[in-house]
Amino acid sequence: MASEEPIILRPERMVAGGDAMARLDDGRVAFVTGALPGEQVEAVVRNDRKDFVKATTTDVLDSSPHRVAPTCPHRREGCGGCGWMHFDVEAQMAAKVEIVAESLRRVGRFDEQAVDSLINVGDGVDPFGYRTTIRLVGMPGGGVGFREERSDEVVPIDHCQVAHQNLSAVLRDVNVSAGVELTLRTSVSTDGVTARWTRPEDRQRRGEKRRSNAPAGQSVSGLPADVHIGDRAFIVERVAGRNLQVSAPSFFQSGPAAAELLVDAVGRAAPELAGADHAVDAYGGVGLFAATVMNDVRHVTLVESARSSCFDARENLKHRAGQGDKSVEIERSDMGEWKPDPAFGPIDVLVADPARPGLAKPGVAAVVRSAAAVVVLVSCDPVSLARDARLLDDAGYRMEHVEVLDLFPQTPHVECVTRFVRT
Repeated sequence: MASEEPIILRPERMVAGGDAMARLDDGRVAFVTGALPGEQVEAVVRNDRKDFVKATTTDVLDSSPHRVAPTCPHRREGCGGCGWMHFDVEAQMAAKVEIVAESLRRVGRFDEQAVDSLINVGDGVDPFGYRTTIRLVGMPGGGVGFREERSDEVVPIDHCQVAHQNLSAVLRDVNVSAGVELTLRTSVSTDGVTARWTRPEDRQRRGEKRRSNAPAGQSVSGLPADVHIGDRAFIVERVAGRNLQVSAPSFFQSGPAAAELLVDAVGRAAPELAGADHAVDAYGGVGLFAATVMNDVRHVTLVESARSSCFDARENLKHRAGQGDKSVEIERSDMGEWKPDPAFGPIDVLVADPARPGLAKPGVAAVVRSAAAVVVLVSCDPVSLARDARLLDDAGYRMEHVEVLDLFPQTPHVECVTRFVRT
């Protein structure tokens, strides 16, 4: 239940999801959008629950020294893509580290001192121009925009400060039918661009997001002639000295800089990969880890459920066929249903990079079935990391260290690479 009557709040800290946490006079927690720790803000409640409320800042009465003016005019107009652009970049990283620690303590129920000793602060990508994939929404009249924060309303844009310059160049001339969602991706290595889109009628008819392979004129116009369109379009990106094919429907990191940081972090988390006989790339996508940090492993098993990603992975890992006794097995399967093949021998290292919900119980059960000596978990959500870490700990995998990376500056999203060892 929302209220138009403003309230005065003083937030204490940032929490997972990007809000600041304060307390009401009645003891309930308030999650405040647009506020920073230590500030005094005026806010309106937009969701009133029994145990907590959600509120939106309407005025900053006493600002934090870490508050900055958003440099992007579209963010000032309400674009929800960069929810932390009012937050100093260096302070963003400190807040993300604390969010991870608090999630492990509260959700994962790990000892406070143990958590503090396990967390390492990693690197981050440049705060601007780092994103090589963006999703836009068509406007009435043919323009494009991003959705407002926590809203279906669309803010028209003509550039994006966190997008790679190749994508911002496309935005200037593209026209998209109202309601159509257009996904653009570019390669930093080759400057190639792919485009695919979802029509509202496709989503309603199929009950799912179906991307169109139709010519651009039917829903999208103004794309440069060299943009590759549809599900079969792909780019080639270079990461850690390897060329990686990435089809338009396939998942990829926020950009190659982020992918490089992850590859380095996984290598540090699992030095055993240098001499491993068998490693598993779980939720392996296009084969980012299998093609790079697992390159010296004798046998690699990649488990992935998405058809397009498996197609890319076969291309990205075919070089292993000519490398002596090295081999690779690509299994298209949900991780929760996967069972290791004993013919390939014991698993030395398993690297898992699940989507935002994390491993959850099915994924953890698969990890336990693998009996891998070392597990490296790549997490893009601190709460799911905490849940997974608790499940793994209960199953006999001890958490040894967590590296926090900032792959999405200007947003509350945080990436973690966590090492577990079977006890």
